[in-house]
Amino acid sequence: MVDVTIERDGDGRIQAITLHGGEETSEGLAASVLVDASLLTLRDYLHLAPEVKLEGEGRQVVVDRSDLFLDREIDAVLEVVLRGLRTLQRERPEGLELRDVSMDVKV
Repeated sequence: MVDVTIERDGDGRIQAITLHGGEETSEGLAASVLVDASLLTLRDYLHLAPEVKLEGEGRQVVVDRSDLFLDREIDAVLEVVLRGLRTLQRERPEGLELRDVSMDVKV
């Protein structure tokens, strides 16, 4: 099973996508391809520099939101990925766990 976490800021914008495990499954491969496509789009099309962190069996893509004028475009790319992941979860619930969480921390 692949575990996917979508992290959002206080405004509801996706800040990071984390994948753990499951790369040997068809669901894991599909989730990985969706995330890779967004990463390439952010880099090659929008000329941003998202960060990729490798963590054991998982990886995290941290979105580069340094250009405020591209927020709508970034949101569009990432929402397509999220909808693809939700569709995958609906079709193959035993192979993908998806969590969509807010990173809104108040001190």
